[in-house]
Amino acid sequence: MSILLDALRHRIELYFQRLGADYTENEGEYLLTRGSAAVVLYLSEFDNHVFLDFHGAIAHNIQLSSESELALYKTLLNWNVAHVFGKFALVDNQVILKYRMPADELSFDTFCFVVDSVLE
Repeated sequence: MSILLDALRHRIELYFQRLGADYTENEGEYLLTRGSAAVVLYLSEFDNHVFLDFHGAIAHNIQLSSESELALYKTLLNWNVAHVFGKFALVDNQVILKYRMPADELSFDTFCFVVDSVLE
């Protein structure tokens, strides 16, 4: 793990403690839970910058007709164009949320806002 990622990992874990967040860690991936909501947080690095990557399933085991699946797919594409916060996809009968944020200058308040927004 690079120095940048290690520093981010340390900061994130301190933020989790301050939040009293319910999470588990497995090899640099964090599973955050709140009630029935669950999101995986990955730390990543590119070109000397660090990022937080959130991935979560919004809906599981969706059983749709071909017409309904196409309508949902179009709706998700429209959301992706209309909303800056996160991207949505239909993958293997699940609606997935993905959100990436720069974390070089990540403050506690920003971290709390994003975690709350993603888990909401």
